[in-house]
Amino acid sequence: AAGTGAGEMDEEVGGTSGEAPAPEVAAAEGSKPLKKPTGTPVKKRSTGTDTLTIPKDAPKVGAPQAKVQSTISLDTILQELQAIQNTGPQKYCILGTRHCSYLHQQIIELLSYALVLTGNHIFTSGSPGTNAAAIRGALRAERPDLLTVVLPQSLSKQPTESQELLEQVEDVIENARNDHLSLDVASRLCNSDLLSRADQLIGIAFHDSSTVIEATREAAALEKVVTVLYLD
Repeated sequence: AAGTGAGEMDEEVGGTSGEAPAPEVAAAEGSKPLKKPTGTPVKKRSTGTDTLTIPKDAPKVGAPQAKVQSTISLDTILQELQAIQNTGPQKYCILGTRHCSYLHQQIIELLSYALVLTGNHIFTSGSPGTNAAAIRGALRAERPDLLTVVLPQSLSKQPTESQELLEQVEDVIENARNDHLSLDVASRLCNSDLLSRADQLIGIAFHDSSTVIEATREAAALEKVVTVLYLD
């Protein structure tokens, strides 16, 4: 009877009774690792020279480094014109790059024409490109009292083509006191003067048009309504 009891005890300890031994016991006796129960998350760890990793799906974050491209379009112009119709007459300052394609100049001219036609006052400068297109559009509306051109320096310092266009403008303000300054500095001073006279700013620029972009930031700091149309 004693032998039989010892045998029963050996079977219970050795695991011959049919019951799975605890994982700690199996590891102690050097037996093969037991598989985790189904449904239990398996965490992979680095042990010795063997490194196991868990494959993960790459997070979908879009393209944060992609440069957002904004282009001037007919839809943008139509939205601007709709906004004009929904408000009363305003004082608009139109400033932009000199490097403007013929198509873009036509769009700017149309915008300026529509602004003046609806009773808005246009303020701009006299350089070629954007500003010249704004002047031509305002002149087409045949309301000379709603167009003011502020020059960075004397009229004689402006390009010949600008001087010829400015002969048709009744209200031209020269800044002869800035003739001794570089055109870049004088233009910045002129832009500040224009912003002080207007309620809203429409900027036509490339992303590297530093002078125009600086004017848009200044206008925003003055709590003006700012609309920027990028050509690139």
